[in-house]
Amino acid sequence: MPDQHHTTEPFFRDIGRGTCGSVFELPGTAWAIKKGANVAAISNDYNLTNLAYNSYRKSLDIFANVDFLSSRRIPQVPRALFYDGPTSGWWTANLSRFPDADRTRGAVFNLTYIPPVLESTREALVDTFFQKSATTKRNVLCNPENRDCLVRLYLGKNSPSRRKYDSTDTLRNFPLYLDHARMLMSNLVIDIYAQEMAIGLAILHWHAQIDAHDTEFVIGSSGKPLWSGTFFPGHCSFRSPLTTCDGSVGNELWMLDYDKCTMVDLKASDCEIIKKYLVAVTGNDPYYPHPRLDDELWRIFRFMYLRASRAIIGSRQLGERVRSLPDVLIKQWEQWGDIDFESNDDDIFERVSSDNDEEEYVRVNMVERDSGSDEEDGDDDSEEDYISIEAYSDI
Repeated sequence: MPDQHHTTEPFFRDIGRGTCGSVFELPGTAWAIKKGANVAAISNDYNLTNLAYNSYRKSLDIFANVDFLSSRRIPQVPRALFYDGPTSGWWTANLSRFPDADRTRGAVFNLTYIPPVLESTREALVDTFFQKSATTKRNVLCNPENRDCLVRLYLGKNSPSRRKYDSTDTLRNFPLYLDHARMLMSNLVIDIYAQEMAIGLAILHWHAQIDAHDTEFVIGSSGKPLWSGTFFPGHCSFRSPLTTCDGSVGNELWMLDYDKCTMVDLKASDCEIIKKYLVAVTGNDPYYPHPRLDDELWRIFRFMYLRASRAIIGSRQLGERVRSLPDVLIKQWEQWGDIDFESNDDDIFERVSSDNDEEEYVRVNMVERDSGSDEEDGDDDSEEDYISIEAYSDI
């Protein structure tokens, strides 16, 4: 991270806090800073964020050659730059730019700034989920912290509470559960978000080869550049443009937070691979559709995850053994869903006594899979059943 030699540089502005660290805006730039005391976690986040970003970029090329996937939206992934540890000279020049409570050394890295959701979306959240009061609405929307609103999209769970929010509640990291999402979006838009989430998870599993443990899927926004990296002959002979952005800012789905993720060796045993992925997808916050909460939404998610996974595995020439694993994961995810739905518990492995029992759960199902029918499970769903991206709305 390049040193900032002038103490007159603008202060870093706090825009979000999590278990791993805090995020600060770099005013006037397209970058943010993530800072944390746990050096190992921040270092892991830095490295795996870039692994996910590189896989996202390469998957764009893969999907461009697959007719069914070429028009699909893919979750954005922030790019990470300039990691600095606690003993770096960067702190000498920049420690005073943090808020008073954050002026302790740790580990930091630059990453893409994720813009908040549109103002119209924030207003819709307040109108729908906060107390019906002009004072409450004004206080919430005028609170500067609430402008930094990212929405955590929980497609796998309905809201656990009917309580209306009040002016003491925050719009930061706002949890939008499935039943609440249906109050703001059409089923069509929710279905498209489920498809996009499925493609993102497939990229993390089969291209980046990370388990996506505790990775977040949030709605933010982003501008769409009109020109990028373009040289215009004769540029001195005409008026310079007002802007190189077309102004069509819209809400976007982002995948972020990789500090708790681990890499997965696809040369390991099938049981080990499936165990790591299954534990991560079922132990995360309920971003992904639940196999038994909404059958149609799960069918859409399942179909797109399998299609994207097969495209990636085929392009990387990972072989038939790996090609079979997404279907195995989906089957075991559905079996987990049956048990979870019946028990009304969020984590099946909380009802298992030990890691050995968890291993046994996966192993037994792998044996059942190997001894079962040789027919490919596959997805029987027709491509015509799925949605064109043109149906996407602002939220």
